[in-house]
Amino acid sequence: MRTPVAYKARRRASRETLARGMNFAVGGAGVLDTGNFQRNISAQIDLFQAMHHSQQQRGCAKRTALVVVSGNDYAYAADKDNNGTSAAIAYIPTVVRELREQLRRLRDEAGMRRVVVINLHPMGCTPVFTRPLNYTGCDPLANAGAAQYNAALRSVLGALDPNNRTFLLLDVHTPFAAFLLDDNNGDSDNKLFKSTLRPCCESFRPDGYCGQEDENGTWQYTLCDDPGRYFYWDVVHPTQAAWAAMARTFRAAVKSFLSI
Repeated sequence: MRTPVAYKARRRASRETLARGMNFAVGGAGVLDTGNFQRNISAQIDLFQAMHHSQQQRGCAKRTALVVVSGNDYAYAADKDNNGTSAAIAYIPTVVRELREQLRRLRDEAGMRRVVVINLHPMGCTPVFTRPLNYTGCDPLANAGAAQYNAALRSVLGALDPNNRTFLLLDVHTPFAAFLLDDNNGDSDNKLFKSTLRPCCESFRPDGYCGQEDENGTWQYTLCDDPGRYFYWDVVHPTQAAWAAMARTFRAAVKSFLSI
């Protein structure tokens, strides 16, 4: 499947490009509001429905949707509360309730016939959590939170679709964990990834970020020589090489689901 056109670029897209579908996702957005005025999933579905009803978008005959929730809701909850990760875990039921309603909308109101829903990767193994541990291990509390969310998501999909006809829970947690928690994928030159817990782009300061410069334009971060040998690009985002490795593990499951 080729990359769908972004919603913002729809008016400049060719008919051929529009036939691929459309990407309504917004960077930094979540199931609920995440504090930066991004369109949450409900607003994104609203846009899809408005386009569908006005017949502006004709490239959705297959009625297939991919729903990606990668943790922005929990990062927002942790940032605004002194309890950090514990506050994020306490927020799980609220996020899951809203996600359930939006998944129901996709099926019952938007008419989606196939909906692929991604679960959470081991959050405690992202560099934002492994840096305080000198990249030697993962944060167990954050990983427990991801496991709790994944269990709740599985329960929601089971209740919405007992026969698994509409929804596919795409398990990215298992292949992520296989690379990030398996000692056989450690910092060795003969492995697929030279580093799995340390990012390619690393800020000088714990509160800095990849791409940051000082007032003189001097980089406040370091870059690795080969991003393809690193699992993580920055403190939260995997590299293209990591996603390619992950996709190979679940490609067959997605193809099988979409062929039903």
